[in-house]
Amino acid sequence: MGAVDAGTWALRLAVGLLSGAVGLYALYKLTTLNQQQEEQMGRGSGDRQIEKQNLVHRVSGLKVAGDNRGIADTQQGLVLAKSPDGLEKQHLQMVLGLLQGSSDSCTRELTLVTVGNSAAFTSNQDLIRSLGGLSVVANCLSDEVASVKVKAMNALNNLSMNVANQEELKIWIPQILEIIEATTLNSELQVAGLRVLTNISVTNNYHHMMTNSIPHFLKLLVEGTESIKVQVLKVLVNLSANPGLTHDLLYAQVVNMCVNPESSKEATQAPLSFLLLFDSRVNKEVLLRLLIFVANLKENLNLLQGSVQYEVESLHSVLFGNPTPFSHKLAMLMLYQDNEVKQQVARIISD
Repeated sequence: MGAVDAGTWALRLAVGLLSGAVGLYALYKLTTLNQQQEEQMGRGSGDRQIEKQNLVHRVSGLKVAGDNRGIADTQQGLVLAKSPDGLEKQHLQMVLGLLQGSSDSCTRELTLVTVGNSAAFTSNQDLIRSLGGLSVVANCLSDEVASVKVKAMNALNNLSMNVANQEELKIWIPQILEIIEATTLNSELQVAGLRVLTNISVTNNYHHMMTNSIPHFLKLLVEGTESIKVQVLKVLVNLSANPGLTHDLLYAQVVNMCVNPESSKEATQAPLSFLLLFDSRVNKEVLLRLLIFVANLKENLNLLQGSVQYEVESLHSVLFGNPTPFSHKLAMLMLYQDNEVKQQVARIISD
């Protein structure tokens, strides 16, 4: 992962810890209270099932790391100051059992949020894996309801911050990629899927499983909203940090980004659309990551031995084949009033 993402990674984890702790402690206290009440009142099994669902409902309106909503209840946020306890094994078993056994989409969503909150804690990431919870959550990616898939992606986002979990979750990388490519452009589900890939691509271990999707990543970079551009660039920066993927990235056909590949006019506009991203008017978060991506490619390319032939429509040809248009863009960015941007431009133009 690029240096520029280190602060973002730490911030996201901190937010996950904060919001997760609130939900976990609330769930623990509610479960303890539930058990005490059952001992006193002798409730039947039907009542206990209703109480389980009520319990999940009461603690699931909290922020999952990577989600855009805040903590629903301010009073719950104050609980953290007293005791940020986590779920115990039997509580996680109950939540995972409810997720696996329920067909109600609302219950599944709420339960997935609870799992996502608990997964903000490293100990719970390991515990969920030991309980077989990774497959329980990942199987929700096949749910017919899009909002359930989003919540499953959000939970996987936290779970995938664990290296041991990544090894088990790798079998779902193709499905996550398929969902990203098939879902509506700029959808919440697409963003959530890219977040999971960002975590999984921090190491080089699973980069080879994403190479076929590189052209689509470039398409999202050109056509997506600002949030999509930022998220897909996080993945591309991670991939570009791997010298072994340099040729795969530079081979990618930029021309495929056009709506109708048979139209020569639209094909001509595709590389132009990509170059338009290198502009001072582009959001800095997008521009800086884009420059890091290209700088990584340039440095890795200089390290590789031998001459390689690239297609005319490849990313290599757009960036380095005919240097005049891209060089002009870089020259203009040297006037950009930000040292980080200038540093990355300098990495690209240096021999």
